Amino acid sequence: MSYTSDFGKLAHLKNNQRYELRARTLVEALESRRRHRPEFMSFMDMKNQAQVLTAGDALDGALAVAQHLMSLGLKKEDKVMVMLPTSVEFVHVYFGILMAGAVPVPVSQPAGTSNIGKYLENLQHIIRDSESKFFITYDKIKMLIGGLMAVPNLVKEFIFTEEMMQNPVPQEKYVGLPAIGPDDLALIQYTSGTTGRPKGVTLSHGNLLHNIHGIGLGLAITESDVGISWLPLYHDMGLIGGMLTAIYWEIKMIMMMPEAFLLRPQWWLENITRFGATMGVAPNFGYHYCVTRIPDSTLGRLDLSSWRLALNGAEPVDRVTLQRFLERFGHCGLRKDIFLPVYGMAENSLAATFPSLGNTTVARRFRRDKLEEEHLAVDSDSADSKSYIDLVSVGYPLVGQEVRVVDDRGVTLRERQVGEILVKSPSSTAGYYKNARATAEAIRDGWLHTGDMGFVLEGMLFISGRMKEIIIKRGKNIYPYDVERIASTVKGVRIGCCAAFAVENLNAGTEDLILVCETLLKDQKRLEELKKSIKAEILVRLGITPDDIRLVPKGTIPKTTSGKLQRLLCKKIYLEDDNGFHLLKRRNGIVLIRTMIRSSLHLLKRQLLKPFRKNGR
Repeated sequence: MSYTSDFGKLAHLKNNQRYELRARTLVEALESRRRHRPEFMSFMDMKNQAQVLTAGDALDGALAVAQHLMSLGLKKEDKVMVMLPTSVEFVHVYFGILMAGAVPVPVSQPAGTSNIGKYLENLQHIIRDSESKFFITYDKIKMLIGGLMAVPNLVKEFIFTEEMMQNPVPQEKYVGLPAIGPDDLALIQYTSGTTGRPKGVTLSHGNLLHNIHGIGLGLAITESDVGISWLPLYHDMGLIGGMLTAIYWEIKMIMMMPEAFLLRPQWWLENITRFGATMGVAPNFGYHYCVTRIPDSTLGRLDLSSWRLALNGAEPVDRVTLQRFLERFGHCGLRKDIFLPVYGMAENSLAATFPSLGNTTVARRFRRDKLEEEHLAVDSDSADSKSYIDLVSVGYPLVGQEVRVVDDRGVTLRERQVGEILVKSPSSTAGYYKNARATAEAIRDGWLHTGDMGFVLEGMLFISGRMKEIIIKRGKNIYPYDVERIASTVKGVRIGCCAAFAVENLNAGTEDLILVCETLLKDQKRLEELKKSIKAEILVRLGITPDDIRLVPKGTIPKTTSGKLQRLLCKKIYLEDDNGFHLLKRRNGIVLIRTMIRSSLHLLKRQLLKPFRKNGR
């Protein structure tokens, strides 16, 4: 990777490497793939059986979808909601929409009935906000989304893939496809809604192709590479970093269902062994999940020597998790330099910075007091966890991209100074769909304001936290992830299921630190002991104590569809007893959060009965 820092010691990095895109549109990239390397993608089912998809089959299926949609009245630039699992059908539908000149809007499936009320509310918001004309899904999901079908004027038509594939338009009735170009929209990616209602990030063919090109250069992809992903295709990491990158760079790709990984994480590593995969990607929790959930009996049949890069993104990178993963699977042929901590966001298509392949994992230790109180990254050699913070670099800008760190006035800072991270690149969105206010807040003078805090050191970018989630207590900046990570180490706390946030304390003139942790424990005495253990561990490690610790049952801390903690929503629930979850105080002071299942099922039942009530039944 080549980049320059022409700004002295200013925290401003730019990658000036020359590049030339291989295609003008994603459809052109798929057509090129058919000519050069037609066999490219294997979809693994819930039994870990493979279904091979060729580029030719993908194009034929997409053309059939395009003709079907146009026969129903789909016009160029119309929006189409897509709710499908990781499957061959997803590829057909996604590219069929593109061929018809329309815009795919992928969305997640509901994860069971828990929080179904909130899910349906968000989904209806996305449908209306995106102005989607059609909603494409599959038969098995009818019961969970059935209520939406009764909402008047929501979409023109609900289309089920089984019916669409069984009733194709005869070839003699095919009509001409509209012309599409680099500036046409190829995706509206709805944000995960960690800080409010989801917003639609508009991305053109040109945006996506630029990002995919940069990803390939950053990873030094060759045709001998084999990718593997279990990330869902409705999420940018699975769709752009997985499927679309594989098509563009003409490599083989193994696509697993996320549900299969969660059920049997060993299949991920077994498939790396089976297919000789060289590149895989997961959020930090995915690697931790492997360490804690893969049985020892699996290790003897793993050969991970083909795996050259394990990308780690979408959430803070935990140095301890990386070390434990290497320790657990090192004797299976795993390289010590395999981890590649990366940084990006939906508003920039996907990727913004990658480390150098010659030095993939750069972890540095900094003085906690300087970082929290003076917003400076000062090196530390302390062994006392109260005195230091470990951070992992996410590297350098990808080709054609710029990164700088600014203060609250927009002035570019110097290296080691902590501020907001800004990004500028041809990968960046032109804005949120029909949301001028949010667009104006996020994009100023051509720069994307990410809302992430960080600093530059020796030309490398480090992330320290989110602006809106930093807790300010007695003048110190406390990073929520730091508190959550330590709480998760306490026996009895569910790993990765803690949320820390601030609540204003007017009497004290500062912010209270609130910590919510999930646990499987139910005995009141053991819950009290667990609270004390959490408080003691945070005091020993950070020198502070939470002002309130709430212990809640499994599955009650809100998360996005990609698994990110929704700290601000958790805070809202904490403050408002009647908003979604109900906070029930017990005599001993332990507070449990009751899930929304009862009210959600009532809402679903009411919505499902609407069509019958209309007909007088």
